[in-house]
Amino acid sequence: MSAVLLRIRKYFMSKSVTVDAPGKINLTLEILGKRSDGYHDLRSVLVPVSLFETVTVCETDGGDVSCSISGDGVDTSELGKCPPEKNLAVRAALMMKDLCGTAKGCRISIVKRVPIGAGMGGGSADAAGTVEALRRLWMPAASRESLTGAAAALGSDVPAQLLGGAVVMEGRGERVRPVFGHGEKAAAPFWLVVVFPGFAVSTGRMYSLWTPDLTPDPEICKNAVRSVRNGDVREASRTVFNGLQNTVGRYYPETERFCLALRESGALSALLSGSGSAVFGLAESREHADAVRGRLPRDVWSRVVSTLPDGVMAAHGPLTP
Repeated sequence: MSAVLLRIRKYFMSKSVTVDAPGKINLTLEILGKRSDGYHDLRSVLVPVSLFETVTVCETDGGDVSCSISGDGVDTSELGKCPPEKNLAVRAALMMKDLCGTAKGCRISIVKRVPIGAGMGGGSADAAGTVEALRRLWMPAASRESLTGAAAALGSDVPAQLLGGAVVMEGRGERVRPVFGHGEKAAAPFWLVVVFPGFAVSTGRMYSLWTPDLTPDPEICKNAVRSVRNGDVREASRTVFNGLQNTVGRYYPETERFCLALRESGALSALLSGSGSAVFGLAESREHADAVRGRLPRDVWSRVVSTLPDGVMAAHGPLTP
């Protein structure tokens, strides 16, 4: 057998899985208080959006885990300075190795489209995508739901993004429950415009600087869930809330400036996503979202996206209307 045919045979015999892993926005983010373990108790309505990372995981015979990252419309240069032990995808792969008790290793390749440090869960999406890919390779009998508890050790957003769809996230992120019941069809999606100001925000620093400025109100979550279930974007625009917005706005006033720009451009409402720095504005429709984006400054990163009915999936592209 020629060397070329041998390489081709080895290529097709290799085991690999490619998945699309969506980023997210938080329609609500309540901070209920600080926990004894140093984290904060949260309550959030989190939904995936059609801006996604593509994660390919290839099984290897050696036990090592490696990860390569490229950007599609986002700058990934800073990620080259991140040590492997801090890479969420690498950590996710090591967790799956432990859970499976395998001596196998893997190569992870990520194409990033979610801005880094934007509060849109790009790193968590990479981790969720890696978990899902390795679940298919090494633990096909396991469900995603059975892995959400272990995934919580990777990051607060990972269980929600692994489970997929609109969820209510509580605790430090380890408790997630779907907004729609099993087999229940998701309502009409929301269209929105995302703006990334061009700088990253440290999630840990923003939480360390947070001070209570509002008594937690369960109605915030209930109203947001109702709006998602009804596909009512106008109600959602009245109920969006982010308990970190004032803190982030004090240290990064550009986030408030872009929220104002979204509202002045016709968005129904504008809000910080997660701990920022990205902000988003809700729109009535795709056409309305396009019009809002068209009024924004041309030199700022922005995208029109929709919310999604699912999460990590086979790489056929997110399910959009």
